[in-house]
Amino acid sequence: MKIIEIDLNYIADEDSVIALGNFDGVHKGHMELINRAVKNAKKLNIKSSLLLFNEHTDNLFKVGKKDIITTNQTKFEIIEGLGVDIIYLINFTREFMSYTPIMFLKDFLADNLKIKGIVVGYDYTYGYKKSGDVDFLNKNKFLFKSVDVIDQISSHGVKISSTLIRSLIEEGKLKEANELLSRPYKLIGEIIHAKGLGKKMGYPTANLKLIDNFVIPKFGVYDTDIIINGERFRASTNIGTNPTVEHDGIKIEAHILDFNRDIYGEIVELELLDFVRPELKFDSIEELFEQIAKDVLVTRNR
Repeated sequence: MKIIEIDLNYIADEDSVIALGNFDGVHKGHMELINRAVKNAKKLNIKSSLLLFNEHTDNLFKVGKKDIITTNQTKFEIIEGLGVDIIYLINFTREFMSYTPIMFLKDFLADNLKIKGIVVGYDYTYGYKKSGDVDFLNKNKFLFKSVDVIDQISSHGVKISSTLIRSLIEEGKLKEANELLSRPYKLIGEIIHAKGLGKKMGYPTANLKLIDNFVIPKFGVYDTDIIINGERFRASTNIGTNPTVEHDGIKIEAHILDFNRDIYGEIVELELLDFVRPELKFDSIEELFEQIAKDVLVTRNR
């Protein structure tokens, strides 16, 4: 798969069928679009492609970065696994935002990117103030060899969306979120030094400093897997402010089962599998670690 950083003046080298959307999370609904683009490209004997933005489009308008479900690097890995040939990576600029729907379809897609087929969701919008929609696309489908519109993708009668997945994560409903993602939700971070209280009490923890603005789950304890240099280990992870001890910001502390290595400075992936219990404040350190022992058993007995 090729990842090509482009601007509005970029001229593609080859024809392709493109899947269009925000692709935040690359959830089951997004996968349906991508799979259809790959299938249609094979029918036309040309490449399949995706258009991705370097940052979420909301970041152009809102103060502070929007929390993400997946990093671009994770998106690349998932998309490559689905068989896509090309990712066009572009900045969402005010110039891009000012494009009229016909400029986006004709000048950018048809002429510059040499797009021969399009796959979009039924509610896809584009162009200045989102004034372009599927109806406008169908009126101009003569610009392309194929236009494919995917109906709403639902799970248990509810529309699958990045907004829904964000809400589920924030509510601690990781099993439901993971089902819609078709994979475990994961946080990526660097292992940093902390106060070492867990080690003194017999439960050393790997403390993560996140590498991006991930959606933070409901505070509490989670059954997790941690991936270190390609190796997978079980871990019991606390996410929260640790009110019994510290009160100095959000902490992500993973107790890795049967593990005794120096991994400070390593970048690791923490997969959240299930919610164990909410964050609690205990009357003493001893009570806290008695509960930690019970939490660890949940992961050990998985």
